[in-house]
Amino acid sequence: MCGIFGYIGPSADKARASRLCLDGLKKLEYRGYDSAGIAGILDGKIQSSKQVGKVALLEELLERSKVPTGATVAHTRWATHGAPSTGNAHPHFDTDKSLAIVHNGIIENFQGLKNQFQNGPFKTDTDSEVIAHLISRAYSGDLLKAVKEAVELLEGSFALAVVHQDHPDEIIVCAHESPLAIGKGDDECFIASDAHAFKGQNLQVAFLSHGEMARCSRDHVQVFNSRGKALDKPFLSLNLKDEILSKNGFDHYMLKEIHEQPQTLQQALDGRYSDEFGTAQFEELKFSAQKVKRILILGCGTSWHAGLLGASLFESLARISSQAEIASEFRYTNPIIDQHTLVIAISQSGETADTLAAVREAKAKGAKVIGMCNVSHSTLTRESDHVVFLRAGQEVSVCSTKAFTSQLITLALLALYFARQRHMSKEDGQAFLAQLKNLPLKVRQVLAHSKAIEKVAIKYSSFEDFFYLGRQYMYPTSLEASLKLKEISYLNAIAYPAGEMKHGPIALVGPALAVVALCGNQQTKEKMLSNLMEVKARSSPILVFASEGETLFDAVATDIIYLPSICDELASIPYSVALQLFAYFVAVEKKTDIDQPRNLAKSVTVE
Repeated sequence: MCGIFGYIGPSADKARASRLCLDGLKKLEYRGYDSAGIAGILDGKIQSSKQVGKVALLEELLERSKVPTGATVAHTRWATHGAPSTGNAHPHFDTDKSLAIVHNGIIENFQGLKNQFQNGPFKTDTDSEVIAHLISRAYSGDLLKAVKEAVELLEGSFALAVVHQDHPDEIIVCAHESPLAIGKGDDECFIASDAHAFKGQNLQVAFLSHGEMARCSRDHVQVFNSRGKALDKPFLSLNLKDEILSKNGFDHYMLKEIHEQPQTLQQALDGRYSDEFGTAQFEELKFSAQKVKRILILGCGTSWHAGLLGASLFESLARISSQAEIASEFRYTNPIIDQHTLVIAISQSGETADTLAAVREAKAKGAKVIGMCNVSHSTLTRESDHVVFLRAGQEVSVCSTKAFTSQLITLALLALYFARQRHMSKEDGQAFLAQLKNLPLKVRQVLAHSKAIEKVAIKYSSFEDFFYLGRQYMYPTSLEASLKLKEISYLNAIAYPAGEMKHGPIALVGPALAVVALCGNQQTKEKMLSNLMEVKARSSPILVFASEGETLFDAVATDIIYLPSICDELASIPYSVALQLFAYFVAVEKKTDIDQPRNLAKSVTVE
């Protein structure tokens, strides 16, 4: 959510600052946004342009406008306070437009701060504008000092970049519970909320920690702690190579990423198992599973769904008491954690604000944390005790597909890793490993059913309401499947444990409600049949996903999609791929913005 990019460098090329900032914003588009803007110094004044919509529209506007040549900051906004509009778009200014700020995060006490100002200088509905007025009020020639005084009044999370007309050669930045990176090049300096926006530039990069500030010029960066003491901040070469994003002939990035899953699953497996010993192996982990008495998995959204399945695997295979918690709720509990608790924090981006806050809470109580992440150099990778990467590659579509299945297979490997250190025999480990290694093939077989899935998706796209039903491992799978449909088709889709239908939700069942039944677990298939009989008696159409050769559901199903059979513990992976395709094809029929659905962001960096 939201993206910051800033640049300061030589002014010989008049358009370089704005061009680089626009390129940086384009690399941050994956985060999700509704407006974009840019501001900097031109002839001793703040020059700015803002636009609702995509960065491309801002680029068109700049072609007809004056562009800043001095210190420049740019921003993509995902609306929190105030509707998407040109006025609410960043950057924001003080009354005299002597300075401009861009802000990621949320200022929780903004209303109280606004009340301190008389004569109502505010022109937007945002929480961010108050920061500009606070800095302006504190300014008396030293911009760093003014920013420091202003941020000391702020409550919430923020990453901030500030330019001032009196200081055309500097950008002041600060960070508090929101990521910000600084890149130093040859006589130029870059600022970004995600270091991967620096791809293609040969830079030395540093990450601001909580409460740190920096004065950035083209040839020097000074970093200070929250008390104003100068720090010797290490700058590292991250070797971030530029990537040319392509759909490779697919209509959408989401469809391309669905089809990449046989490869990404294989990448997650490679080098992480031993056939001889029937176990998984992680060079990143240097501790004994014997000391782990409890596993706590933290995540939000799709990552929480993966955590639910992971917790079941840890209990079933490794016999370790395990639970998955929604990170945004966990931080407000008083969790029972000790030195024998292992926390696994899952975040595709590594920047999910609620997950990071939960990790800090867990570490404060003495837990060791494994970060499971898809993005190197992210905040989660820096704050975890150990890191296990998903190896899924960049996921462009906001709707997560390949990252989710990579989370599942990595959790399964971890469960095997712990189980073999405890009670699981080598023979049982080898049998489970054989099933894991077969997953890329199983997913290829699912993708071969795309036409059949597209056909039923077109049929069911006329429904406005869906129930997704599953039992055992299929229940968390149904949670994820229903989320995919909601995210990209904007249809009402609710997931339930099938056995809970008769405890209330069955009141909604009828001809206008489509039921999607995930029947991939052998242990519960007879129970699923009984639940679906109850649905059929009330005239809801039933779309069943079941294993090839299964005839149990023929009499109850309106339509059936047959998928390759696999053990119950791993069925969630091929079934998730099938349901990703179903959601995709429904969304195609609904003609929605599949890769960047409304109101959603790839990286949720605010609470």
